[in-house]
Formats: sequence, C-alpha cells, structure tokens
Amino acid sequence: AVPRHGEEAGRVMRRSPHDILGCARGPVLALAPPARLVVGAAAFATCMVAPVAAPQGSLIAVGVTTAWLAACRVPFRILRPALLLGLALFLPYFLLVPLLPDALAVPWSLLVRGMTGMLVSLATVTSLSASDLGEALARLPIPSAVAAILLQVVHQSGTLFYETRRLAEAMAVRGAIGGALAGWRVLVSVPRVWLPRIADRAERVAEAMELRGFCDEEARPLRPVPFSIADVVAVAMSTVVLACVVALRLAEGV
Repeated sequence: AVPRHGEEAGRVMRRSPHDILGCARGPVLALAPPARLVVGAAAFATCMVAPVAAPQGSLIAVGVTTAWLAACRVPFRILRPALLLGLALFLPYFLLVPLLPDALAVPWSLLVRGMTGMLVSLATVTSLSASDLGEALARLPIPSAVAAILLQVVHQSGTLFYETRRLAEAMAVRGAIGGALAGWRVLVSVPRVWLPRIADRAERVAEAMELRGFCDEEARPLRPVPFSIADVVAVAMSTVVLACVVALRLAEGV
C-alpha cells in the first residue's frame, strides 16, 4: 500500500502547469491573444511602478489587479493556492518590522508588489492557451529567438512536470518520502535520477524536430490580422493607466 505521505505528495503534484494555461473564462477572451498579452504586461508594469508605499499607489495596484482578475475570471481552484502561496512568501517580512527604520513601508511594499505581480501574471497565463501564446509572440514585435525560447519553455514544462510527478510517485510507493534522513537522501539522488531522464527526452525531441525539417527552413509568417476596436480600446486603456502611474511616481519623486 502507498504510505499516507505518498498520497499527500501525489495530491500536491496532480495538477500540470498546462492545466493552468487557457483555463480563464472571462470577457478578456474576446480580445485577440496579442492584445491579452500586451494588456497583461501593462497591468504587471503598472503594479511594479506604482508607488505602493503611499496609500494611493497601493489602491492603484490592488485596483488594477482586481480588475484584471475579474476580466480574466481565474478559476478559484487556481486562484486560492496562489493567494496562499503569496501570503506564505511575503507575510514573514513583517517579522522584520522592529529591525527596519521605515517601519511598515518596506514589508508592505514587498507584500503589495509581490502579491499583485504574481496574481496579474497568473491571470495573464490563464487567459492564454499554448496556441494563443504562440500566436501572440509571433504577431508582436518580439525577436524570433526570444519567442522560440519562450514557446519551448512553455511546451516542455508539461513534459518536465510529468517526469517529476512520475519520479515522486515512484519514491512514494517505495516509502522514500518522509523523515529528515529520507528527505535528504531523496534531495541528493534527484539530480542523478531526474536530470538524465530530462536530458534523454530533450534529445529525443530535438531529433524528432530535426527529422521533420524544423531546423531546415524558416516558419511561415502568420497571416496579419488587424486588431478589433475592443483590442485597441483595451490596449489604449492599459497604456494610459500605466502612463498615469509613471507620471504619479515621477511627481512624488520616488
């Protein structure tokens, strides 16, 4: 029988990263993929630039994040673990308040920037499927090499996660998870077991791509499709909000 700790490990690793891509069901799906990516990037930049140490800056960052989450309508099963992870990552900084001269300013800024940036990124990812991401990167003025690398990272992440899950399940069946000594042994042995499997799969993928001629000729460019009015309005609004936040930050001299 599989130990209880093995069952818990299996539940943690059951969801693949590819399950997150394109799982949003909000009105933002009416926009073209390039517009979704641009608006998401603008929302992320707004949260990073906003002077969150001031109340108005925090309100802007939280408001932009809330609006983007509502527009994407991220499933709660995806949003809840992200919220818990963000709180676990950023709340401990408040323990440093007695040691910081600016009291709550530093940990509060870390919390707001970290949470809003993570949630905006998550919403953007859920609004784009793998094919949508490929289309967006192909249509936007992004260097082809950068776009190809990003696409390969996305496409191969599911495979890597699958290999990691199989390795964890095999360790759980053999009772290798649990206890400090067993955990240390697993940590030491993972690179020797996991990395060769990943390298072998990457080599097979490269050989398959070469046999199919992916390395011999350039990919055909996509047929140009103009932005709709909704796409133009969404991109313009996100750009205006970002410009206003940049102006606010410059005005405050932060």
